[in-house]
Amino acid sequence: MRVMLDGTPLAISGDVIDEGKEAIYEAAKKIALSNNSVIVKIAVDGVSIEDEDAFFSLSGGIDIQFSSQPVIDLVRESVSEGEKYMPALVKGLQGIATMIEENNETGAKNSFSQAIDGINWLISVFARSCALLGINADDLKSGKWSQDSAELNRVLEEMISVMESGRLMRLAYIIRENLVPVVQKFSAYWSEIASQLDSPLH
Repeated sequence: MRVMLDGTPLAISGDVIDEGKEAIYEAAKKIALSNNSVIVKIAVDGVSIEDEDAFFSLSGGIDIQFSSQPVIDLVRESVSEGEKYMPALVKGLQGIATMIEENNETGAKNSFSQAIDGINWLISVFARSCALLGINADDLKSGKWSQDSAELNRVLEEMISVMESGRLMRLAYIIRENLVPVVQKFSAYWSEIASQLDSPLH
């Protein structure tokens, strides 16, 4: 079996190879991390594998290729995506409120589901960026992260309850008066993270 990382053969012991795919991945991951990089792609015998779980469940394979990306580049991409998505998300939320007020119930419900997915994606990417940079979100100076994230969760739970009860006009009010303001607070967090991208990693 041949194991490569970014085109370079890895010196992985036979014992690790005998332990299976998960041990091989962990060995490659550790080597990548020693170079401040993370594994972003896996291919086995020239076939791309969707993620590490799919790799772990794969049987056989002669040629394993891992590709990595520097942590700082990965975070920079994530922050850039987050900063670009934020105004689109706010605009979309305001659009949902408008659809409700115009009695476009079907459009509002469809967009509402997408907006919730978008918010969850944004928070997930932010949390991952902080983890990669070794930053505790509660240490950020842009606000009170725990308080703001708890408020966001509270508002989302209220919105889902209101949506399920069919009180759409109430939902429009919550979006404009509660959700949009708390979502907008996260712009400052993104900007603070962006300002630290060229600082040494913790």
